[in-house]
Amino acid sequence: MDILGTLNEQQKEAVLTTAGPVLILAGAGSGKTKALTHRIAYLMQEKGVKPNNILAVTFTNKAANEMRVRVERLLGSGSNISRSQMPWLGTFHSICVKILHREIEALDYTKDFTIFDSDDSLRAIKKCMKDLGIDEKKYNARAVRSYVSGAKGELMSAKQYQSFAFDHFQEIVSKIYFAYEKTLKNHNALDFDDLLFRTVEVFQKNPEILGKYQSIFRYILVDEYQDTNHAQYIFLQLLASKHRNIFAIGDDWQSIYSFRGAKFQNILDFKKDYPDAKIIYLEQNYRSRTPIIESAQAVIKNNEMRSEKNLFTTRGGGAPVLVLASENKNDEIDFILDEIASLQVGERRELKEFVVLFRTNAQSRAYEEALNRRQMPYKIVGALKFYERKEIKDVLAYLRFAQNPSDSISLSRIINVPPRGIGEKTLDKILTLGDKAEEEIPKFALFMNAVRKIQDDISKNRRTDIIIDSVMKNSGYRDFLNDGSFESASRLENIEELKNVAAEFEDTNSFLESVALVSDIDDLKESDNYLTLMTVHAAKGLEYPIVFISGLEEGTFPHSQSQLEQYELEEERRLFYVGMTRAMERLYISYSKTKYQYGQLQFCIASRFLAELPEKYVENIEI
Repeated sequence: MDILGTLNEQQKEAVLTTAGPVLILAGAGSGKTKALTHRIAYLMQEKGVKPNNILAVTFTNKAANEMRVRVERLLGSGSNISRSQMPWLGTFHSICVKILHREIEALDYTKDFTIFDSDDSLRAIKKCMKDLGIDEKKYNARAVRSYVSGAKGELMSAKQYQSFAFDHFQEIVSKIYFAYEKTLKNHNALDFDDLLFRTVEVFQKNPEILGKYQSIFRYILVDEYQDTNHAQYIFLQLLASKHRNIFAIGDDWQSIYSFRGAKFQNILDFKKDYPDAKIIYLEQNYRSRTPIIESAQAVIKNNEMRSEKNLFTTRGGGAPVLVLASENKNDEIDFILDEIASLQVGERRELKEFVVLFRTNAQSRAYEEALNRRQMPYKIVGALKFYERKEIKDVLAYLRFAQNPSDSISLSRIINVPPRGIGEKTLDKILTLGDKAEEEIPKFALFMNAVRKIQDDISKNRRTDIIIDSVMKNSGYRDFLNDGSFESASRLENIEELKNVAAEFEDTNSFLESVALVSDIDDLKESDNYLTLMTVHAAKGLEYPIVFISGLEEGTFPHSQSQLEQYELEEERRLFYVGMTRAMERLYISYSKTKYQYGQLQFCIASRFLAELPEKYVENIEI
């Protein structure tokens, strides 16, 4: 196959510049994966580079598999390269596992080490807390794990973390980190973060091992370089320092994972790290129509921290970007679903050609209920359906048990949420003793005292959203969730959305009956043709003919937690840019003038991002 024949001039330059450091600043939909895979094939087929001397890393198994398939296709059946002779190609973590199975004995582990998954890791941390006498009711184990993970991403050992701990919680984390590391070592185990952490440690402590892999990896290719964290950045620097044939490709405009430790400054600093680097721009977009590209570019250019690119597309024409202003959320959702139904008929579109994007998972709830009413098949990508989320099920179980203390199923779910030290044997004893359980089991008596406070609020005929607040306070569930992590913020937003639903009902019983009807609705038959719902974060790397971005209000998008810091606000703008550039043919952006929040109808301000759209390519509609 002609490796260069289908490439544009900039892509050819990216493939042919094989010596020295190269940075490819690639716009959305500009064929960056094509440039990367054609470069691998060119190195092997035209330059005679042995596959074992090529390392190509990316972030997801899906991306790695796509790269592998494309390289195999380019090399073709006539190639002398067999499948077993492919380059080192995979995710950062899979490559590190491969290295560690060869070299981890340098750290006094054995090669048959096990890898703890997230549940294993959490259980180990809880065991350490128990052994240290640290109360899990006061210090959330998930938050501890999140802090330890962040430390490992920064390549900080427990000892280093101890010296940087500046508040009481971090001092507690430091103690647990020491014990957790000892537990992992005793079990000859690594957690997910260790895969990079320990690989870098092997390299830094053993120059001869590092030298071996520097000699092996003469050519290093990195996809999505803007998403690298500190550990990944150091891993690449160490390996590339000998031959310096590092090829980094990415788009700082699409850096949206700082909450995972990604540092998009890495891609902006590439020229500082490699002063002789060649920088190539991939600016031709092959995905989207002109109004979409021009609008997205006009928005992102309001960011100060970014590279300079000028995207263009040969896919001229197309409908203007439609910005919808509605009086309330129900009107907004009805318009979007009506528009989808209309385009299905008028343009013979299938449901799978549409996607509805939103900033937070909690926003999916109103869409799910509307879609269920219309019997339209849908799928949520990257998240559970609203009423299947753990925090929602937990709160509903509290409400059900407060309404009906004979509901042993709900009791079983919540008896130890938050943790109260009540195990299965104690629960069995409670269920056997019945009314006498409180007399014999003090922990259960404390639990029932909290339940009675909730029951008291119900008996006073208070609104159901207020009853949910009572559940969160009296059960200790709010403090349990509110651990400061990204996940906790999302869970608390889901609780607030549940309160918004509850505010529409006069009493708790009618609310619970309504929820049961929604959550128990018969599943529609599996079909490849369904409407996709997802957050913008989950949509990165995907494309759809028609995209709806819903909820462009201040406080929602940009998110309320990101409005005070310039750095965080610019990440919100990059996130909006990512959402816009998923669209191939049509882009709709919508917001509401009012919405329910904290049980009250509130007026909304349109997102500042809407004012950054170019009038030339936008059509505004009010309903």
